[in-house]
Amino acid sequence: MADRFTMATALQLVDESEDRAYGVLLEHGTMELGYYKPDGIDQQQPHDQDEIYIIQSGSGCFVCGDDRKPFEPGEALFVPAGVVHRFEDFSEDFGAWVVFYGPSDGEGG
Repeated sequence: MADRFTMATALQLVDESEDRAYGVLLEHGTMELGYYKPDGIDQQQPHDQDEIYIIQSGSGCFVCGDDRKPFEPGEALFVPAGVVHRFEDFSEDFGAWVVFYGPSDGEGG
C-alpha cells in the first residue's frame, strides 16, 4: 500500500513539531521525508545524511558551502552530508519538502 501526503498533512505536522519548523511525514530505512517551513530565520545546522530540498512555495536565496543562489518553487536543491547550508532572505510563504537518505557522512562521490 502506498502512503500519500498532502500539504495540509505536512503543515499540520510542522505546527505540531517541537521546533515548529520541521515535521517528519515518513521514515523508511535510511530515508526520511519531511516538510520544512522556518519562521523568519533558518537556524538549521549541517546534517549527517545527504539531503534534497524540493521547493514547494516561496523564494529567497540558498547558501550551500561557499555558493549563494536564488531559489523559487519547483526547484530541487541537493546538499551533501556535513555541508553548512541555510535559506536566507526567504519570503513568508517559503516551504520545502525535504528528503534525507543514505548512510551517516553521506554517500560520497
